Amino acid sequence: MKLQLNKIAVVLVLFSLFVGLSCVAAAEIDASQIGPNNNVIKMSAKYNAGTGYHWEVAPETHGVTLMTKKYVQDHLNTCGSSGTVYFSFLKQSEDAYVKINYISPSGEIVKSLDSDMLN
Repeated sequence: MKLQLNKIAVVLVLFSLFVGLSCVAAAEIDASQIGPNNNVIKMSAKYNAGTGYHWEVAPETHGVTLMTKKYVQDHLNTCGSSGTVYFSFLKQSEDAYVKINYISPSGEIVKSLDSDMLN
């Protein structure tokens, strides 16, 4: 019985290390806009949905309509796998501005990404 508990403890420690390393990988951010004269702004950001961290559209966003938000896991059959969230916004005005925030499980903004970074 004690041997089984030790094995379970080892598995939990290894899983915790894996999740911790996935959080480090979540710091990589990519953003891109399709075409200079296009009315669509696309942004993407890497993260691991299993950690409780997530990306949200910030209240400062204006002049756009959110068309899609989709999370794509890197490895479909791997529990705790990292992935990428893809946002697509339709511009409603020339002064369109998009900001997304990376939110911790406690609700704190960890980092931000905005459309000004695309220019």
